[in-house]
Amino acid sequence: METTVTLRPPFEYSWWVIAIGILLAALALFLLMRALYKIFYKKKEPKKEEPKPEGYKRPMPQHLFIIKKKYIAGISKLKTQYEKDNLSKRDAYLKLSLMIRGYVHEATGIDVEKCTLTDVKKMGIRHLDKLMEEYYVPEFAEGNRSENRDFVTSCNTAVGVIREWS
Repeated sequence: METTVTLRPPFEYSWWVIAIGILLAALALFLLMRALYKIFYKKKEPKKEEPKPEGYKRPMPQHLFIIKKKYIAGISKLKTQYEKDNLSKRDAYLKLSLMIRGYVHEATGIDVEKCTLTDVKKMGIRHLDKLMEEYYVPEFAEGNRSENRDFVTSCNTAVGVIREWS
């Protein structure tokens, strides 16, 4: 019995398989070079901070603590005067407004004492716009529009905002 073996030619790659391989290798090399460039050569961009309103100055932490303590004591005294019926609701809100505006001026250097609520909202000072909304209506409205506002609650809100201020 005679057997014949015929050998087949080795597997031949077609030209498109080689072209795809070259393209994948080039893409991998490009991505590797780009990643290395970003890591080693590209300058890191500085962290962007929130834009501060004009005139903003950051007080030293020990000064801010003293300022906070002063205004919290003033608000507490104002609340006591109101509870003893020494002040009308509108006068109490006027004084609270002046205290909060004075605090913001001392803490940040921004003169908000003559700003309207709209101006303060445009400045973007965190918590200040909400706090001003708290006393804005009772400060400027007729007596009947401010009846639903509680001055003691407004004082507590103001003290809370001052304590959280950083």
